[in-house]
Amino acid sequence: MVSYLKSLPVQLIVSILAAFLIGQSVDSTMVRFFYTGSTWFVEILLFILPFMVFSFIFRAIVSIERGSTLLVLLILGGVTLSNFIALLTAYGFSKITLSMVGICQAPHFADKFTSTITPLFNFELPKFIGTDKAMLLGLVLALGANFLRHENPFKRYAQRLSVYMSDAITVFLQKIFIPLLPFYVFGFCLKLSYDNALIHLFKDYGQVFILSMLLVVLYILTLYLLAAGFNLKRCLQTLKIMTPAGLTGFSTMSSAATMPVTLTCTEQTTKDRNFTDLIIPSTANIHMLGDDLTIVMTSMALLTLCGHQVPSFGQFLFFTGAFCIAKLSCVGIPGASVLVVLPVLQHFLGFSPEMISILTTIYILQDPFGTAANVMGNGAFALLIQRAFNRLRLRKS
Repeated sequence: MVSYLKSLPVQLIVSILAAFLIGQSVDSTMVRFFYTGSTWFVEILLFILPFMVFSFIFRAIVSIERGSTLLVLLILGGVTLSNFIALLTAYGFSKITLSMVGICQAPHFADKFTSTITPLFNFELPKFIGTDKAMLLGLVLALGANFLRHENPFKRYAQRLSVYMSDAITVFLQKIFIPLLPFYVFGFCLKLSYDNALIHLFKDYGQVFILSMLLVVLYILTLYLLAAGFNLKRCLQTLKIMTPAGLTGFSTMSSAATMPVTLTCTEQTTKDRNFTDLIIPSTANIHMLGDDLTIVMTSMALLTLCGHQVPSFGQFLFFTGAFCIAKLSCVGIPGASVLVVLPVLQHFLGFSPEMISILTTIYILQDPFGTAANVMGNGAFALLIQRAFNRLRLRKS
Protein backbone atom coordinates (compact mmCIF):
# COMPACT_ATOMS: atom_id res chain seq x y z
CA MET A 1 0.00 0.00 0.00
CA VAL A 2 2.85 2.39 0.88
CA SER A 3 4.64 1.74 -2.42
CA TYR A 4 1.36 2.30 -4.27
CA LEU A 5 0.98 5.71 -2.61
CA LYS A 6 4.43 6.66 -3.90
CA SER A 7 3.07 6.59 -7.44
CA LEU A 8 2.81 10.14 -8.79
CA PRO A 9 -0.59 9.67 -10.49
CA VAL A 10 -2.00 8.32 -7.22
CA GLN A 11 -0.55 11.24 -5.26
CA LEU A 12 -2.06 13.71 -7.72
CA ILE A 13 -5.48 12.09 -7.49
CA VAL A 14 -5.28 12.09 -3.68
CA SER A 15 -4.30 15.78 -3.72
CA ILE A 16 -7.26 16.73 -5.88
CA LEU A 17 -9.73 14.65 -3.85
CA ALA A 18 -8.41 16.09 -0.58
CA ALA A 19 -8.72 19.64 -1.92
CA PHE A 20 -12.23 18.92 -3.11
CA LEU A 21 -13.32 17.44 0.23
CA ILE A 22 -11.97 20.14 2.54
CA GLY A 23 -12.15 23.18 0.26
CA GLN A 24 -15.54 24.29 1.56
CA SER A 25 -14.72 23.73 5.22
CA VAL A 26 -11.43 25.63 5.67
CA ASP A 27 -11.10 29.37 6.15
CA SER A 28 -9.67 31.74 3.55
CA THR A 29 -6.35 32.16 5.42
CA MET A 30 -5.61 28.45 5.14
CA VAL A 31 -6.51 28.51 1.44
CA ARG A 32 -4.27 31.53 0.86
CA PHE A 33 -1.40 29.77 2.66
CA PHE A 34 -1.44 26.74 0.35
CA TYR A 35 -2.16 28.87 -2.71
CA THR A 36 0.89 30.99 -1.85
CA GLY A 37 3.02 27.84 -1.96
CA SER A 38 1.64 27.02 -5.42
CA THR A 39 2.41 30.49 -6.77
CA TRP A 40 5.95 30.39 -5.35
CA PHE A 41 6.41 26.98 -6.95
CA VAL A 42 5.55 28.39 -10.38
CA GLU A 43 7.75 31.46 -9.85
CA ILE A 44 10.80 29.30 -9.06
CA LEU A 45 10.18 27.14 -12.10
CA LEU A 46 9.87 30.15 -14.37
CA PHE A 47 13.14 31.46 -12.91
CA ILE A 48 15.10 28.32 -13.85
CA LEU A 49 13.30 27.89 -17.16
CA PRO A 50 15.81 29.88 -19.29
CA PHE A 51 18.70 27.87 -17.82
CA MET A 52 16.85 24.62 -18.53
CA VAL A 53 16.11 25.76 -22.07
CA PHE A 54 19.74 26.68 -22.76
CA SER A 55 21.32 23.58 -21.21
CA PHE A 56 19.09 21.01 -22.87
CA ILE A 57 19.17 22.58 -26.32
CA PHE A 58 22.97 22.89 -26.12
CA ARG A 59 23.47 19.33 -24.89
CA ALA A 60 21.04 17.77 -27.38
CA ILE A 61 22.81 19.28 -30.38
CA VAL A 62 26.45 19.30 -29.27
CA SER A 63 26.37 15.67 -28.08
CA ILE A 64 25.29 14.14 -31.37
CA GLU A 65 28.48 12.53 -32.66
CA ARG A 66 27.54 9.28 -34.34
CA GLY A 67 25.98 8.95 -37.77
CA SER A 68 26.48 11.05 -40.85
CA THR A 69 25.77 14.75 -41.05
CA LEU A 70 22.86 13.89 -43.33
CA LEU A 71 21.29 11.65 -40.68
CA VAL A 72 21.74 14.25 -37.93
CA LEU A 73 20.11 16.93 -40.09
CA LEU A 74 17.37 14.51 -41.06
CA ILE A 75 16.59 13.72 -37.42
CA LEU A 76 16.52 17.34 -36.29
CA GLY A 77 14.55 18.45 -39.34
CA GLY A 78 12.21 15.49 -38.97
CA VAL A 79 11.53 16.28 -35.32
CA THR A 80 10.71 19.90 -36.13
CA LEU A 81 8.48 18.92 -39.06
CA SER A 82 6.73 16.21 -37.05
CA ASN A 83 6.00 18.56 -34.14
CA PHE A 84 4.83 21.21 -36.61
CA ILE A 85 2.38 18.85 -38.35
CA ALA A 86 1.06 17.51 -35.03
CA LEU A 87 0.37 21.03 -33.75
CA LEU A 88 -1.47 22.04 -36.93
CA THR A 89 -3.45 18.78 -36.84
CA ALA A 90 -4.52 19.43 -33.25
CA TYR A 91 -5.48 23.00 -34.16
CA GLY A 92 -7.65 21.86 -37.08
CA PHE A 93 -9.17 19.00 -35.08
CA SER A 94 -10.04 21.30 -32.18
CA LYS A 95 -11.59 23.92 -34.47
CA ILE A 96 -13.90 21.26 -35.94
CA THR A 97 -14.75 19.12 -32.91
CA LEU A 98 -14.99 21.58 -30.02
CA SER A 99 -17.93 23.38 -31.59
CA MET A 100 -19.53 20.05 -32.55
CA VAL A 101 -19.70 18.89 -28.92
CA GLY A 102 -20.95 22.26 -27.73
CA ILE A 103 -17.78 23.71 -26.18
CA CYS A 104 -18.39 27.44 -26.18
CA GLN A 105 -17.88 30.47 -24.01
CA ALA A 106 -19.02 29.79 -20.47
CA PRO A 107 -19.29 33.07 -18.55
CA HIS A 108 -19.55 31.25 -15.23
CA PHE A 109 -16.40 29.28 -16.06
CA ALA A 110 -14.39 32.50 -16.42
CA ASP A 111 -16.05 34.04 -13.37
CA LYS A 112 -15.03 31.12 -11.17
CA PHE A 113 -11.38 32.05 -11.63
CA THR A 114 -11.90 35.67 -10.59
CA SER A 115 -11.31 35.15 -6.92
CA THR A 116 -10.60 37.14 -3.78
CA ILE A 117 -8.00 34.54 -2.84
CA THR A 118 -4.54 36.02 -3.35
CA PRO A 119 -1.08 34.93 -2.17
CA LEU A 120 -0.13 35.91 1.37
CA PHE A 121 3.21 37.28 0.14
CA ASN A 122 4.46 38.42 -3.23
CA PHE A 123 7.51 36.50 -4.39
CA GLU A 124 9.23 37.64 -7.58
CA LEU A 125 12.63 36.38 -8.67
CA PRO A 126 14.79 38.45 -11.03
CA LYS A 127 14.79 37.57 -14.73
CA PHE A 128 18.38 37.44 -15.98
CA ILE A 129 17.59 36.36 -19.52
CA GLY A 130 14.43 35.73 -21.49
CA THR A 131 13.48 32.22 -22.54
CA ASP A 132 13.59 33.17 -26.21
CA LYS A 133 17.13 34.53 -25.89
CA ALA A 134 18.20 31.42 -23.96
CA MET A 135 16.85 29.23 -26.77
CA LEU A 136 18.68 31.21 -29.44
CA LEU A 137 21.93 31.28 -27.46
CA GLY A 138 21.90 27.52 -26.85
CA LEU A 139 21.13 26.82 -30.51
CA VAL A 140 23.84 29.10 -31.92
CA LEU A 141 26.59 27.97 -29.51
CA ALA A 142 25.77 24.28 -29.99
CA LEU A 143 25.78 24.52 -33.79
CA GLY A 144 29.06 26.41 -33.64
CA ALA A 145 30.63 23.78 -31.39
CA ASN A 146 29.41 21.00 -33.70
CA PHE A 147 31.62 22.26 -36.53
CA LEU A 148 34.73 21.67 -34.39
CA ARG A 149 36.63 18.38 -34.45
CA HIS A 150 35.95 15.90 -31.69
CA GLU A 151 39.52 16.29 -30.40
CA ASN A 152 39.16 20.05 -30.06
CA PRO A 153 39.65 21.01 -26.37
CA PHE A 154 36.92 23.65 -26.52
CA LYS A 155 34.39 21.17 -27.91
CA ARG A 156 35.27 18.59 -25.26
CA TYR A 157 34.95 21.20 -22.52
CA ALA A 158 31.65 22.42 -23.96
CA GLN A 159 30.29 18.87 -24.02
CA ARG A 160 31.30 18.22 -20.41
CA LEU A 161 29.85 21.57 -19.33
CA SER A 162 26.56 20.87 -21.10
CA VAL A 163 26.33 17.50 -19.34
CA TYR A 164 26.96 19.07 -15.92
CA MET A 165 24.40 21.83 -16.51
CA SER A 166 21.65 19.61 -17.85
CA ASP A 167 22.29 16.98 -15.17
CA ALA A 168 22.00 19.63 -12.46
CA ILE A 169 18.67 20.82 -13.91
CA THR A 170 17.47 17.22 -14.19
CA VAL A 171 18.36 16.51 -10.57
CA PHE A 172 16.41 19.58 -9.51
CA LEU A 173 13.40 18.48 -11.53
CA GLN A 174 13.55 14.89 -10.30
CA LYS A 175 14.37 15.56 -6.65
CA ILE A 176 12.39 18.75 -6.03
CA PHE A 177 9.98 19.47 -8.87
CA ILE A 178 8.36 16.02 -9.16
CA PRO A 179 7.99 15.37 -5.38
CA LEU A 180 6.39 18.81 -4.93
CA LEU A 181 3.93 18.47 -7.81
CA PRO A 182 1.13 17.09 -5.55
CA PHE A 183 1.56 20.08 -3.20
CA TYR A 184 1.33 22.50 -6.13
CA VAL A 185 -1.80 20.77 -7.41
CA PHE A 186 -3.30 20.70 -3.89
CA GLY A 187 -2.78 24.43 -3.36
CA PHE A 188 -4.28 25.40 -6.67
CA CYS A 189 -7.18 22.91 -6.45
CA LEU A 190 -7.91 24.00 -2.88
CA LYS A 191 -8.43 27.51 -4.23
CA LEU A 192 -10.68 26.14 -6.97
CA SER A 193 -12.65 24.13 -4.43
CA TYR A 194 -13.00 27.11 -2.09
CA ASP A 195 -14.33 29.10 -5.04
CA ASN A 196 -16.61 26.14 -5.87
CA ALA A 197 -14.95 25.82 -9.28
CA LEU A 198 -13.63 22.23 -9.29
CA ILE A 199 -16.89 20.59 -10.33
CA HIS A 200 -17.34 23.26 -12.97
CA LEU A 201 -13.83 22.59 -14.32
CA PHE A 202 -14.26 18.82 -14.65
CA LYS A 203 -17.78 19.13 -16.03
CA ASP A 204 -16.68 21.40 -18.86
CA TYR A 205 -13.38 19.63 -19.57
CA GLY A 206 -14.61 16.00 -19.62
CA GLN A 207 -15.60 16.14 -23.28
CA VAL A 208 -12.31 17.80 -24.22
CA PHE A 209 -10.35 14.98 -22.55
CA ILE A 210 -12.25 12.36 -24.57
CA LEU A 211 -11.65 14.29 -27.79
CA SER A 212 -7.94 14.65 -26.95
CA MET A 213 -7.53 10.91 -26.40
CA LEU A 214 -9.41 10.15 -29.63
CA LEU A 215 -7.09 12.48 -31.55
CA VAL A 216 -3.98 10.93 -29.96
CA VAL A 217 -5.03 7.37 -30.81
CA LEU A 218 -5.96 8.20 -34.41
CA TYR A 219 -2.75 10.18 -34.95
CA ILE A 220 -0.41 7.51 -33.56
CA LEU A 221 -2.18 4.75 -35.53
CA THR A 222 -1.81 6.81 -38.71
CA LEU A 223 1.93 7.17 -38.11
CA TYR A 224 2.38 3.42 -37.66
CA LEU A 225 0.36 2.72 -40.80
CA LEU A 226 2.55 5.17 -42.69
CA ALA A 227 5.73 3.63 -41.26
CA ALA A 228 4.48 0.16 -42.30
CA GLY A 229 3.76 1.30 -45.85
CA PHE A 230 0.03 0.94 -45.10
CA ASN A 231 0.54 -2.77 -44.52
CA LEU A 232 -1.99 -3.48 -41.74
CA LYS A 233 -0.38 -6.76 -40.63
CA ARG A 234 3.06 -5.18 -40.33
CA CYS A 235 1.54 -2.17 -38.54
CA LEU A 236 -0.13 -4.39 -35.92
CA GLN A 237 3.11 -6.36 -35.41
CA THR A 238 5.05 -3.15 -34.81
CA LEU A 239 2.41 -1.88 -32.38
CA LYS A 240 2.59 -5.16 -30.48
CA ILE A 241 6.38 -4.88 -30.18
CA MET A 242 6.19 -1.25 -28.98
CA THR A 243 3.36 -1.82 -26.48
CA PRO A 244 5.66 -2.57 -23.48
CA ALA A 245 7.36 0.79 -24.00
CA GLY A 246 4.00 2.57 -24.14
CA LEU A 247 2.81 0.89 -20.95
CA THR A 248 6.07 1.76 -19.21
CA GLY A 249 5.66 5.39 -20.28
CA PHE A 250 2.12 5.40 -18.89
CA SER A 251 3.29 4.13 -15.50
CA THR A 252 6.42 6.30 -15.16
CA MET A 253 5.07 9.48 -16.83
CA SER A 254 8.64 9.94 -18.08
CA SER A 255 10.05 9.45 -21.58
CA ALA A 256 13.55 9.59 -20.10
CA ALA A 257 12.85 6.87 -17.52
CA THR A 258 11.21 4.75 -20.22
CA MET A 259 14.17 5.08 -22.59
CA PRO A 260 15.78 1.66 -21.87
CA VAL A 261 12.51 -0.09 -22.73
CA THR A 262 11.98 2.16 -25.75
CA LEU A 263 15.48 1.33 -27.03
CA THR A 264 14.87 -2.41 -26.68
CA CYS A 265 11.50 -2.31 -28.44
CA THR A 266 12.62 0.06 -31.21
CA GLU A 267 15.69 -2.05 -31.93
CA GLN A 268 13.36 -4.97 -32.68
CA THR A 269 11.41 -2.88 -35.20
CA THR A 270 14.34 -1.11 -36.93
CA LYS A 271 16.66 -4.14 -36.71
CA ASP A 272 19.56 -1.67 -36.49
CA ARG A 273 21.09 -1.14 -33.06
CA ASN A 274 23.42 1.73 -34.04
CA PHE A 275 20.58 3.66 -35.65
CA THR A 276 18.30 3.03 -32.65
CA ASP A 277 21.00 4.09 -30.18
CA LEU A 278 21.29 7.38 -32.02
CA ILE A 279 17.69 8.32 -32.73
CA ILE A 280 15.91 7.36 -29.49
CA PRO A 281 18.17 9.25 -27.03
CA SER A 282 18.36 12.28 -29.32
CA THR A 283 14.58 12.52 -29.78
CA ALA A 284 13.10 11.21 -26.52
CA ASN A 285 13.13 14.66 -24.93
CA ILE A 286 12.27 16.83 -27.95
CA HIS A 287 9.77 14.77 -29.96
CA MET A 288 6.62 14.43 -27.84
CA LEU A 289 3.60 14.02 -30.05
CA GLY A 290 1.24 13.29 -27.17
CA ASP A 291 2.14 16.62 -25.58
CA ASP A 292 1.82 18.47 -28.89
CA LEU A 293 -1.70 17.19 -29.45
CA THR A 294 -3.08 17.45 -25.91
CA ILE A 295 -1.58 20.86 -25.07
CA VAL A 296 -3.08 22.44 -28.20
CA MET A 297 -6.48 20.78 -27.64
CA THR A 298 -6.55 21.97 -24.02
CA SER A 299 -5.36 25.46 -24.98
CA MET A 300 -8.06 25.88 -27.64
CA ALA A 301 -10.73 24.64 -25.20
CA LEU A 302 -9.60 27.02 -22.44
CA LEU A 303 -9.50 29.98 -24.81
CA THR A 304 -13.08 29.19 -25.85
CA LEU A 305 -14.39 28.54 -22.34
CA CYS A 306 -12.80 31.68 -20.92
CA GLY A 307 -14.17 33.87 -23.69
CA HIS A 308 -10.87 34.59 -25.43
CA GLN A 309 -10.61 34.73 -29.19
CA VAL A 310 -9.28 31.55 -30.80
CA PRO A 311 -6.28 32.48 -32.98
CA SER A 312 -6.63 32.54 -36.74
CA PHE A 313 -4.57 30.12 -38.81
CA GLY A 314 -2.03 32.83 -39.54
CA GLN A 315 -1.67 33.74 -35.87
CA PHE A 316 -1.39 30.07 -34.94
CA LEU A 317 1.50 29.60 -37.37
CA PHE A 318 3.64 32.01 -35.31
CA PHE A 319 2.67 30.12 -32.16
CA THR A 320 3.56 26.83 -33.86
CA GLY A 321 7.02 28.06 -34.84
CA ALA A 322 7.81 29.27 -31.32
CA PHE A 323 6.37 26.08 -29.85
CA CYS A 324 8.60 23.89 -32.05
CA ILE A 325 11.71 25.82 -30.99
CA ALA A 326 10.72 25.61 -27.33
CA LYS A 327 10.24 21.85 -27.63
CA LEU A 328 13.96 21.48 -28.40
CA SER A 329 14.66 22.26 -24.75
CA CYS A 330 12.26 19.76 -23.18
CA VAL A 331 13.24 16.95 -20.86
CA GLY A 332 11.20 13.76 -20.68
CA ILE A 333 10.07 13.83 -17.07
CA PRO A 334 6.58 14.48 -15.66
CA GLY A 335 5.26 17.98 -16.29
CA ALA A 336 8.41 19.41 -17.87
CA SER A 337 7.04 19.83 -21.38
CA VAL A 338 4.20 22.15 -20.45
CA LEU A 339 6.51 24.35 -18.37
CA VAL A 340 8.78 24.98 -21.35
CA VAL A 341 5.90 26.25 -23.49
CA LEU A 342 4.25 28.44 -20.84
CA PRO A 343 5.98 31.64 -22.09
CA VAL A 344 4.89 30.76 -25.64
CA LEU A 345 1.27 30.38 -24.51
CA GLN A 346 1.46 33.69 -22.69
CA HIS A 347 3.03 35.63 -25.55
CA PHE A 348 1.24 34.20 -28.59
CA LEU A 349 -2.14 33.06 -27.23
CA GLY A 350 -2.58 35.62 -24.45
CA PHE A 351 -2.92 33.12 -21.61
CA SER A 352 -3.57 34.69 -18.22
CA PRO A 353 -1.92 33.35 -15.01
CA GLU A 354 -5.21 31.67 -14.08
CA MET A 355 -5.45 29.96 -17.46
CA ILE A 356 -1.84 28.78 -17.17
CA SER A 357 -2.57 27.28 -13.75
CA ILE A 358 -5.62 25.46 -15.12
CA LEU A 359 -3.69 24.20 -18.15
CA THR A 360 -0.79 23.00 -15.99
CA THR A 361 -3.11 21.07 -13.66
CA ILE A 362 -5.02 19.44 -16.55
CA TYR A 363 -1.75 18.57 -18.30
CA ILE A 364 -0.35 16.87 -15.22
CA LEU A 365 -3.54 14.86 -14.73
CA GLN A 366 -3.48 13.48 -18.28
CA ASP A 367 0.32 13.16 -18.43
CA PRO A 368 0.30 9.32 -18.17
CA PHE A 369 -1.68 9.15 -21.43
CA GLY A 370 0.45 11.84 -23.03
CA THR A 371 3.71 10.12 -22.11
CA ALA A 372 2.49 6.79 -23.48
CA ALA A 373 1.68 8.58 -26.74
CA ASN A 374 5.11 10.27 -26.73
CA VAL A 375 6.88 6.92 -26.41
CA MET A 376 4.75 5.19 -29.03
CA GLY A 377 5.15 8.17 -31.35
CA ASN A 378 8.93 7.98 -31.08
CA GLY A 379 8.82 4.33 -32.09
CA ALA A 380 6.94 5.24 -35.27
CA PHE A 381 9.18 8.25 -35.88
CA ALA A 382 12.31 6.06 -35.78
CA LEU A 383 10.87 3.83 -38.51
CA LEU A 384 9.89 6.81 -40.67
CA ILE A 385 13.33 8.42 -40.39
CA GLN A 386 15.00 5.09 -41.14
CA ARG A 387 12.97 4.71 -44.33
CA ALA A 388 13.72 8.28 -45.40
CA PHE A 389 17.44 7.94 -44.67
CA ASN A 390 17.74 4.66 -46.59
CA ARG A 391 16.02 6.19 -49.61
CA LEU A 392 18.32 9.24 -49.53
CA ARG A 393 21.38 7.00 -49.33
CA LEU A 394 20.19 4.97 -52.32
CA ARG A 395 19.69 8.11 -54.37
CA LYS A 396 23.09 9.42 -53.33
CA SER A 397 24.84 6.18 -54.32
